[in-house]
Amino acid sequence: MVFSSLVFLWIFLPITMIGYYIVDKRYKNIFLLLASLIFYAWGEPIYILLMLFSIIINWGMGLLIEKFGLYKRLFLIADILINIGLLGYFKYFNFIIETLNNIFHLNIEEPSIGLPIGISFFTFQILSYIIDLYRG
Repeated sequence: MVFSSLVFLWIFLPITMIGYYIVDKRYKNIFLLLASLIFYAWGEPIYILLMLFSIIINWGMGLLIEKFGLYKRLFLIADILINIGLLGYFKYFNFIIETLNNIFHLNIEEPSIGLPIGISFFTFQILSYIIDLYRG
């Protein structure tokens, strides 16, 4: 679903806006999270599991960073490695295999790895959030 599509403008956006104002104040963030996941899944349903994994891992790491001040640097480093690792895998794994095949005349089969929509955007947004938590 594209922001300028008729489905978004005339169905999804009005339902989301009305729902946001109808839902009790305690559940507004949950409602927006679910609406965002539906929006993301509309474009690439297969990568919704990746998005959920990323949300859960980063939420957990954020809680750990806030709760365990003594080890917060360790949690920050682990979270950054996880996020950059996911980004690197989806964006550069095929490139690395192709390069190794060309340099060393190998015949490693390149896996068919699709690129999730907005992976760079949500990865850097998450990193910004985690680093802000780390800095207090």
